[in-house]
Order: sequence, then C-alpha cells, then structure tokens
Amino acid sequence: MKVIFITRSMWAGGAERVITELVKHFTKIQINCEIITIDDEKILYDIPKGVKIQPIGKQSSNASIDKVLRYKKLRDYVVNSKPDLVLTLPEDIGIYVIPSLLGTNIPVVVSERNNPWVMPWKKETRFLRNIFYPFAKGFVFQTEGAANFFSKKIREKSVILPNPLDLNQIPVLKSERRKEIIGAGRLDKQKNFPLLIKAFARFYETNKDYVLTIYGEGTLRNELNELASSLLPQGAFQFPGRKEDLLERINGGAMFVLSSDYEGMPNVVIEAMAMGVPVISTNCPTGGPAELIDDGVNGLLVPVGDLDAMIEAMCKVAGSSILAKKLGRNALKIRERLDATVIAEEWLKFIKFVVFNK
Repeated sequence: MKVIFITRSMWAGGAERVITELVKHFTKIQINCEIITIDDEKILYDIPKGVKIQPIGKQSSNASIDKVLRYKKLRDYVVNSKPDLVLTLPEDIGIYVIPSLLGTNIPVVVSERNNPWVMPWKKETRFLRNIFYPFAKGFVFQTEGAANFFSKKIREKSVILPNPLDLNQIPVLKSERRKEIIGAGRLDKQKNFPLLIKAFARFYETNKDYVLTIYGEGTLRNELNELASSLLPQGAFQFPGRKEDLLERINGGAMFVLSSDYEGMPNVVIEAMAMGVPVISTNCPTGGPAELIDDGVNGLLVPVGDLDAMIEAMCKVAGSSILAKKLGRNALKIRERLDATVIAEEWLKFIKFVVFNK
C-alpha cells in the first residue's frame, strides 16, 4: 500500500510531528510513504531514509496564479505517483487538495488539527471548506468537540484519534527543576502569550527567583518583547526563538504553561506531560487540553483568558512541591496512553478501512 502525506512544510509544528511519527511506523511495516510540501522545502524532523519528500514550491509571483499552478502541479504529481490514499494535514491544506484531486478516484482523508469554529480565519476558505469537505473519503479529528462542528454526513466517515507520541524522543525526567516557567509555540494571536506574560509579571512580584522563557517565532515577536520589557526587568524573561532541542529545554523547568485561546490537541502539552513537567493550560474550546488533563490530578486547567486564574495556578505549583511532584508524576502516565505504536496502528486501521472498506 502507498500513502502520500500532503502538508504545508516539514519545518516545525504539530501536524508535521504527527506525519513524522506515522511515516516512521508505516515504513517499518513496509507501507510506501511519500510527503508533499506545499510551501517550504526546509526539513526539521528526522524522516526515515528512503521516504521521498517532494516540495511543490512557488510557481508565480502572482498569489492567485501561484495557488492555481501549485495545485495543478500537485495533481499531476499525485496522479503519476498512484497512491492508494492521500492524507492531508493541517485542515487548510485539505480544503485545496480535495478539489485538486476530483475525478482521479484517489481517496483523500483530511486531518483536522485545530478549532473548526475559529479556523480557518478567512471567510473564503471557510466557504470552500463547506463546498469541498463532503467530497473527502474520511476525516480524522482529535476530539469529539471538533467533530461535533461538522454535519452528520461528515461525522459518519470520521474517526477520533489522539496524536502519537514517540517515547524515544522524550528525554528522561530531570530530578532537579529550574525555577523557570516555560511557554512555546508560534508567536501569534492564537497562543495569547500576552496573557502568559502578564500573569508571570504578577507572579514575579512575589517570586523574583523565577524566569519566564517563551520559545518560538512569529509575527508578534517584537510586540511581545516590548510587553515583557514594560512589565519585567531584563533577565526575568527571554525569547530564545525556535529551537531544535526544545524538549531538552522544557525538561527540568518548574512548569509549562499553555495560554492559547484555542487549540486542537497541543503536542507541546503532551510532550511536557510525558517528561513529568507540571502543566498549566487554558481549557480551550473543542476540549484538546481537557482530553489530556484531569484538573488537579495530572495538571491544572484554567478558563481561557482568565488572568487571575492563571496567576493562582502558577502560585499553587510554585508554592507546593508536593502538588508539583504529584502533577508531574501523574502526567507521566500519558506515555502509555499515547504511545506512538498504538496510536499509529489506529490510524492505519482507519486508512485501510477507507481504502479497502474493511
């Protein structure tokens, strides 16, 4: 069997991480895998040898013409490659891949990675989603909340699957924890890092031996740096950018905090929990963090946008080593629940059902 994965890039992100884990597992059991990237040729993740990565690349300086030519090139490549199935992620890629492959009889499965009530942003893209999604052969959702956005017709050909977790890539838990609060992700509006910065600034008033570190790149980097500079002294915060050894850097932190307004099922929360790092997360719509965190047992959930609740949660973890150890110890159990081999087999089971109808 041959599966083609189509995504934006293989540089960094949750969708790219999922593709990497699925390809690793599938190639071990002799499934032929290829990856097509629409936007970026750079590769961050460790892809198995022999897996072809085909970048489409820019085709025209005119944005509208470029999009048409890219997907024309994609169609030609996929048809010539003759896959049994195409799997697209994230969701905005699927919106354009589906019409590109109409009439080819190649089944397309779309993996939704975010909150469909909010994403995609553009009305035009949401309109196209409504038109073309019914033509997909299958859908993979991360949570019931995301699936419930869609019609019964779409839900009937869907499955709910969590993200696979490669235990070999998760560092061993460090016994000594730094007095560091960590956030990570794209520096954009969705992640609501201003909430984290403001919460830390209040927390810092009584915890001046702590530092805030936010990893990632994005359009709001300068704005976030200015906000932090206005609220905190130099040395109390840092923005190191995107780091390939992010997991090593998160490991040993006092806590990891997700401040997002909305999410799918955030990989970085899964990975922090798998290292036994105490996690505080906003309780995002569609239920991704709530699927992972049992509040007060293996992490702490706070309402979206609630500054006071986030400050209180930070103070709880910092002020009680007993609570911090309890949260971290229980969080480690996610290693068994989301083991890559088990989850990848569930993905494969669904793919075979779509291809062979059994």
